[in-house]
Amino acid sequence: MSNDELDEMKAKKKELEAELNRLQNELDNTLDEVRSDVSHKLKPTEIIKNYPIPAVGLSLLIGFLAGHKPRKSSGSVTSADGNQGDEGFTSLLLTELKRLATRKAVTAATDYLDDLLEAKKGDTLFSSDDIAENNE
Repeated sequence: MSNDELDEMKAKKKELEAELNRLQNELDNTLDEVRSDVSHKLKPTEIIKNYPIPAVGLSLLIGFLAGHKPRKSSGSVTSADGNQGDEGFTSLLLTELKRLATRKAVTAATDYLDDLLEAKKGDTLFSSDDIAENNE
């Protein structure tokens, strides 16, 4: 092989490496953009803003299922001091989780409604100048 052919192959190799690096950088950037977009769209606040009615329906369903207590059987086990042991703790934990979930859902719903009303306020309110212009 001559030196010209060897130099040409080295130059081609450098070009290919540069192209591979460029492609890798583009791929990394694209993946970062997709990851950012997906994580943004999967935020609970974004889901509620984009789908308010299904979010309320789901909240109601979860609230109903969490609030629904199955009937206790007559053979429930209690300890000697009259406490229900782990069952009492579990019940207390579920009650607290329901309370927190309800508070979070109400806060998200009211925030959404506030944003919606704020946006509508700008559309529906007219200044006295606007009304006077329309009457002329």
